[in-house]
Amino acid sequence: MSQWKFDRRTTQTRAIRVALGAMLGAVLLTVLVETPRALGYSQYSTSTTTGNCATCHGGFRTNPYTSLVDGQSWANSLHNIHRNTMLNGDCDTCHSSAGEFPTAIGSSAGGTGLSPYGCSGCHGRAEDGTNPGTTQGFGAGLRQRHWRAGRTGCGDLGCHADANPTSKTPARENVPPPYYASPGTNHPAMPTDPCNPSPTYPENFVGTTLGLDNDGNGAFDGGDAACSTVVGTPGEAGVSAHLLVTGHNKATGDISVSYGTACLASGNTIEYGRLANLSTYGYEGQVCGIGNTGAASFNLPSGSYFFVVVANDGSAEGSYGTKVQGGVETERPEDSGVACPVPQNLTLRCD
Repeated sequence: MSQWKFDRRTTQTRAIRVALGAMLGAVLLTVLVETPRALGYSQYSTSTTTGNCATCHGGFRTNPYTSLVDGQSWANSLHNIHRNTMLNGDCDTCHSSAGEFPTAIGSSAGGTGLSPYGCSGCHGRAEDGTNPGTTQGFGAGLRQRHWRAGRTGCGDLGCHADANPTSKTPARENVPPPYYASPGTNHPAMPTDPCNPSPTYPENFVGTTLGLDNDGNGAFDGGDAACSTVVGTPGEAGVSAHLLVTGHNKATGDISVSYGTACLASGNTIEYGRLANLSTYGYEGQVCGIGNTGAASFNLPSGSYFFVVVANDGSAEGSYGTKVQGGVETERPEDSGVACPVPQNLTLRCD
């Protein structure tokens, strides 16, 4: 298979947090397809009023809903607040075109300008995803919130290892859920800031100033360190928009890409290695100074390569992304090459 075919298939099928070369995505995708994960609750309730999430939280149409977090009554149902206030009547955001019930947690018809993520669009983060092309893993923070509240079933049943905080570190509190990051069309009340800052408290719909615990660590909103205004080093490239190979000349090795720029970044570097050395992240070279516009062109030697876009601020570089082995998520190793001598520093990363 040629390098270009490898690249193109990946950019169409794999949503990755960090811009790891398209060939890397294709290899990992094959492994994930062969070892699918079972989902826990695939829908909010088993009837219109009971079962699954409704067992503890009550029916979605039960009026009034009372929050289990702060004991406050919403003076209306979850359904009406979500439909009328948050979504401006855009029912397809949560429902499938097949009908109103059942309501799936991880899929929907997709509202106007919104991807078909359903509940996961606001209650999960794509950066936590574990299976490309699905919303699996999106809700890691929500599951860990439940785990810390003593509801450990998601992990105990063997469905979601990421429910246990010792097994996974979700994206930080300030990383927006997909619908926050891209609220589509005609959703003026859609929250956009997961840190829920005053005085508007965008995650507030019923009078409380308390929003969601997006990463499930027990610290809400501005009380979470990730929402602090003190920042230092760049985050990951590719978080806000995934890496796409936009052009490739096989004869010359010229490649053009687009990617999401990282917070606090002033520049980016391409780190690359031969595909045969992918399992050990055997980097072979660097392309320095590709800019920070979200698009770049560079040249690689003849052969098949994986590559990573890594952000820097001129004195420190950010994350190379993470890998998951045995349900444990760890940072990918950095490149110690000397062509672009910028040391990695993740101590005060802004994402």
